[in-house]
Amino acid sequence: MSGVVDPLALYGDEITFDVYRQDKQIGRHVVRFNRTEHELLVSSRFELSIDIFFFTVYRFLYESEATWRLGVVDHINVEIEDNGEPFRFEARRRGGVLRIQSESGRAEFQGPLFPTNHWNSGVLDANHVLNTLTGEVHEVRIFTDGRELISTERGDIVATKYAYSGEFETEVWYDEQGRWVKMRFDGKDGVPIEYVCRRCQGPEMESPQQ
Repeated sequence: MSGVVDPLALYGDEITFDVYRQDKQIGRHVVRFNRTEHELLVSSRFELSIDIFFFTVYRFLYESEATWRLGVVDHINVEIEDNGEPFRFEARRRGGVLRIQSESGRAEFQGPLFPTNHWNSGVLDANHVLNTLTGEVHEVRIFTDGRELISTERGDIVATKYAYSGEFETEVWYDEQGRWVKMRFDGKDGVPIEYVCRRCQGPEMESPQQ
């Protein structure tokens, strides 16, 4: 799935996933796209809360703003609140080098680097990713793991499952057009977290007039 991905053509201006844990909805993840003359602007918001006996025992909020140029991340700013603990990092490209700065320190990466926002299927050819929860660069191997029927707002569609292994592990599904349609990963307590498509199939095309 190489080449520059056009998210507005694939998804429209928004992707939305409902987030589940043990068959209970605990949150939502929304990605929005906007294009200027020279840039693609991508904003993401992921919010979840886990309640036990009507009390919230865990809350997580993730927000990011990214600027892409010519299919490459030019700048990304991430803010996280993990059960009351804030974390922030910023990465900016200068002369082909992505410079990452966070409260944990500084790092650099030469060449293109995909963030783990998952909407861009170009990441499937990568062997390094920028973990947008930690600001760290991880070495990964991404391999296909079968095809499945996945529920979307347009009904069930066939999608390919891709598994990440190495320093970053998750499972992500893409349809035949390269749209992100599902995700699953283990939470901090080892319980799987699953993304279910609420809106991921893009604008519905009108049938041509006969």
